Amino acid sequence: MKMKFITATAIALAIASTSGCAQAGQASDMKRADVEQIIQEYLLENPEILREALIALDKKEDRASITAVSDALFKDPRDVSIGPKNAKVTVVEFFDYNCGFCKSSSDWLKGVMDKYPDDVRVVFKELPILDGRTKTSKNAAIAALAADRQGKYSTMHFSLMAERSLTPERVLKIAEDAGLDMNKLKEDMKDPEIERLLSDGLLLANKIPSLTGTPFFVINDDFIAGADAAALDQMLEAALKG
Repeated sequence: MKMKFITATAIALAIASTSGCAQAGQASDMKRADVEQIIQEYLLENPEILREALIALDKKEDRASITAVSDALFKDPRDVSIGPKNAKVTVVEFFDYNCGFCKSSSDWLKGVMDKYPDDVRVVFKELPILDGRTKTSKNAAIAALAADRQGKYSTMHFSLMAERSLTPERVLKIAEDAGLDMNKLKEDMKDPEIERLLSDGLLLANKIPSLTGTPFFVINDDFIAGADAAALDQMLEAALKG
């Protein structure tokens, strides 16, 4: 908040210096109180300028935060990804299997994968942040990551997204229906490396200020929170055009 206040003041001073309210020769003779009065009046008359500037600042800071963790976002070898590593566009999704908006956006993501198999790579970031309430999100995420060791992540992922009830019993039934070796799955689900990956994913999410819920998409160097398919399409098309 302090940083935003300082920035707002700087913006206001810049506005005052270019507003034409005082000539260059007069500015040096103006008292501090006079300058502050001009700034106050200008911002009261044009409050949208400061609001827009602060929104732009937030966006810039968020993009900087994404750049700062780009290796963890795009290059973690532990993550499940689908699509060529040299794809023109990389889409990273943070999600929770119990998140209704994540479920509604899964069709969009599947459509992107089907439409652009050579141009888009998708990185899946399990983020079971609803587990404190549901008590089933983390188990579903662990099962999906364990299924990846049998080459069944995609099948398991989209099956879990399509399911309303994610009790442990139901998750195992979904895995069985997907043709997984159940003994291996149960053993892999106990692997502490999967637990560590989930913990690291949460730490990563905490480094991105705008990531306050799921789904959260990073598309190359830009991002979007929520399941707005139209906005996602627009951002994806812009990235594809480069």
